[in-house]
Amino acid sequence: MHGTAGSETDIADEFRRGWKALIGCAVGVGFGLSGLPYYCFSVFVIPLAEAFGWTRGDTTRGSSLLVIGTAITAPIIGTIIDRYGARRVGLTSMVLVAFGFFALSQLGGSLTAYYLIWFGMALAGGGTTPVVFTRTVAMWFDKARGLALGLTLAGSGLSGIFGPILVTRLIRDYGWSRAYIGLGVLVLVIAIPAMLLLFRDRETTTVHATPAERPGLTLPQAIRTRAFWQIALGFVVVSAMVAALLLNLVPLLRDRGMSPERAAGLAGVMAAAVVFGRIIVGGLVDRFGGKMVARFLLTATAGGCLLLAWRDAPEWVPFVSVISLGFATAAEVDLVAYLTARYFGMKAYGKIYGWQITSFYIGAALGSLGAGFAYDYFGSYMEMLYFAAGSLIFGAIVVGSLPNPPNFAAVGE
Repeated sequence: MHGTAGSETDIADEFRRGWKALIGCAVGVGFGLSGLPYYCFSVFVIPLAEAFGWTRGDTTRGSSLLVIGTAITAPIIGTIIDRYGARRVGLTSMVLVAFGFFALSQLGGSLTAYYLIWFGMALAGGGTTPVVFTRTVAMWFDKARGLALGLTLAGSGLSGIFGPILVTRLIRDYGWSRAYIGLGVLVLVIAIPAMLLLFRDRETTTVHATPAERPGLTLPQAIRTRAFWQIALGFVVVSAMVAALLLNLVPLLRDRGMSPERAAGLAGVMAAAVVFGRIIVGGLVDRFGGKMVARFLLTATAGGCLLLAWRDAPEWVPFVSVISLGFATAAEVDLVAYLTARYFGMKAYGKIYGWQITSFYIGAALGSLGAGFAYDYFGSYMEMLYFAAGSLIFGAIVVGSLPNPPNFAAVGE
């Protein structure tokens, strides 16, 4: 019951050949829409609400538009990179993400402008999502694909470790507007140069040279399979709950009486769990496959939600809970990428993963939107935590009961 298997020599050869591309993709993930903007979003919720008199629900709904815009672009981006490659698309979109941060720094209290900027940033920055970077890594790596994907997607966790702490300090010392400017500058001076130097497409490998020759299914063939819809359904639910928790994590922790600094610190702990979790999850899926890993991690995260809802809980409870949330965040995108390559091959990976990640982002949008409404209605996050626990169990059952995957030659089997 294992996933990809390969000799140590084969794995070492893959890393020797593809390490530059892997680092370039990890940087892209870290500074792209699923990294820096996503993980830093919750730190701005309370400052913006206080500055403009918005409710937390009003502010949080901006994240829903970010996710919706990303969902719209994902299938389009997938089709483009399958045909033309990922490098130019990724670099162009990353520049536009920086200018999105600069636009947010100029908010004047208009909710409409706030929503439009986030939505436009999602459309313009669609080339910085995992659709682009996981496709590139999957083309460079075969025997160690799970581990390589985990290392790549750990880039967003690194942003999550340092981003919330940095933004909290910038807001404290300079205000929310300059904090947004600081994020834009980081993208321009770190992400763009690193991607220019390291991010490379690999359109040919030792086993396949053109899209038509790659092993796997076309998009119409994939859509007719049970696995396609089962993966989509499972991760719609999972992504909704993880997004609801992640985007409200700092306000949730502050409602427990924590200082802004300690809440941001725990957000950093969660992000550290994402980093280590993605590496661990990548290795585990190579050995045990995605189904078993999904069952275990999603069930554990459901338990973490119940712990976080425990009133008058000991000091260690939030720490354990955010670690479980970090591992769930690590698992979700990694597993979608891994299962897409595992069940459908590389023939039309960009298109198929684009549609799978669209389902994922729709769930994330619904989760963040629902969490904002739930807080405004109930006045607390407790109900959200109970609902999230049940939903994660459901996701574990759906993903954990996938059929056995096909055996595509040179797809990591």
